[in-house]
Amino acid sequence: MNLVEPIKQAVNELEQNAAQAKPTGGSMNVRLSADSQEQLLKQLLSDTPEQTIALLRDLIIAGTAPAQLAQLVALAAAERIVRFHTQNDFGDWIAVLHTFTYAHAVHERLLQSDEPLLQRAIFHGAVSVYLDRFLNVPTAARPKPSGSTAPANHQELLDLLDLRQQVGPAAQWVMDYIHGGGEPGELLNTLGHALLREDAEFHSFQMYEAAVAEYDRWQAYEGSFADKAKETMLLACTRYLAAHAPTARELPHTAKIAWRLHKGERLFEEE
Repeated sequence: MNLVEPIKQAVNELEQNAAQAKPTGGSMNVRLSADSQEQLLKQLLSDTPEQTIALLRDLIIAGTAPAQLAQLVALAAAERIVRFHTQNDFGDWIAVLHTFTYAHAVHERLLQSDEPLLQRAIFHGAVSVYLDRFLNVPTAARPKPSGSTAPANHQELLDLLDLRQQVGPAAQWVMDYIHGGGEPGELLNTLGHALLREDAEFHSFQMYEAAVAEYDRWQAYEGSFADKAKETMLLACTRYLAAHAPTARELPHTAKIAWRLHKGERLFEEE
């Protein structure tokens, strides 16, 4: 399926619409309702990309804030990570990660600028979400709350991340924590600790930074849709970090040696 031409056509139509609307000075600041956001999210995760492109075009023309559309594309990309099945090749984690971090970058940029050229990036992100659909076949089941109180000891999560192939159990721990009344800030700190103790590569830092930033953006809104969006960010971050842990953890040790040398300490004493 050739999706280049539909995007080009949509961008051309947006440019024509902007040129016609320029004399009247229209602004794009309409925010979608929760129901409309839910419908768009479903469309972004669907198998009909041409309809997705058309819907995004129509929403922008109708005055929907491009930054909000970018935020929903980032949410759909995070959902791909939540649904990523561990039966996929391990190297494919990077594919869904790249889509998510790209979509996040577009979202952040559109919050700072309403430059029309940036709008095409929304379509590129949406199409990338579509192309990642095969990595959700089969689909990893979203964990369900067990109904118990939030786990009190965060060391339990860190212990899970000391073992390989704990993507599912770690996500379940987080789900129980969220729905049991756990403090999200403390959870983010624990995930940050889990990241820093590993020999984490650049992509893991990208995952954490993007998930936390998107979580914070959803904090500004209330309602069940926003709550689930925040849940998605926490689950996506947890699953990705769990998939890439544990490592040899040589970097933290190297950092400690460097810090001791910086302070002028002796690493050893000769006899």
